Amino acid sequence: MKQNNLAFDYSVYDEAVRSGSIDEDNTSETRAAVVKEPSAHRTTSIIKAFFIAVAVMGILFAMIYGRVELTALYSQQSDMEAELTRLRNENVSLESELAQKTGLTKIEDYAENQLGLKKLDRTQIEYVEVPKTAVAKAAETGEDNFFVSIKHWFNSVLEYIGAQ
Repeated sequence: MKQNNLAFDYSVYDEAVRSGSIDEDNTSETRAAVVKEPSAHRTTSIIKAFFIAVAVMGILFAMIYGRVELTALYSQQSDMEAELTRLRNENVSLESELAQKTGLTKIEDYAENQLGLKKLDRTQIEYVEVPKTAVAKAAETGEDNFFVSIKHWFNSVLEYIGAQ
């Protein structure tokens, strides 16, 4: 029995020698055929292992990329929330400034200091009485023709029945 070399699997060759089908003095061609078959199997297993390694690396890369994108989105969200908080604070500030500028005390202060106006007190109120005889009346013209008289009569009838 020969010792096995780690580079080649001679177990197939040893079994053929024991069974008597292959002589130990066989040609190098037969030995090459026996050696090539395990080498082809080994090549396919190396290719399979390579593709499995590439697939695993691809999956790991996809997971890492997903985490990076998720971290970027969380960062963007926190930036947007900070911006929203800043804008809300600015809005509150502007609303209070607007209320201060349009408040009644501010308007009164502007009217007194800038325009020179003063508030009325009871001593400044004066009541005016208008005599009832001083009501103005339209002067009547003496030129009433027939059609104007009919119009006046018709208006008085409507007034009487309450239609006007």
